[in-house]
Amino acid sequence: MDRTGKYTVVDACNDHGAITLREYPRNGTLYVVEYDDPDVEAELSSLDPGSVVELDLRRAGRRGNAWCAEAANPVETA
Repeated sequence: MDRTGKYTVVDACNDHGAITLREYPRNGTLYVVEYDDPDVEAELSSLDPGSVVELDLRRAGRRGNAWCAEAANPVETA
């Protein structure tokens, strides 16, 4: 299952490369634990909590709520 949408950064990228996101503007939480490209990982690693980003995601293996980021575009919010 693939997903595309806007997400708010809850917890910035940790030492293991994982980032916690919340569906924007809803409240479903998900975890990005893999990246298709080093540029996508660098983009997400540079975001602070509260930042909004548009992502293309796909499931990371069979783990419950773990996702792989395929593309990332920061979103300006007013």
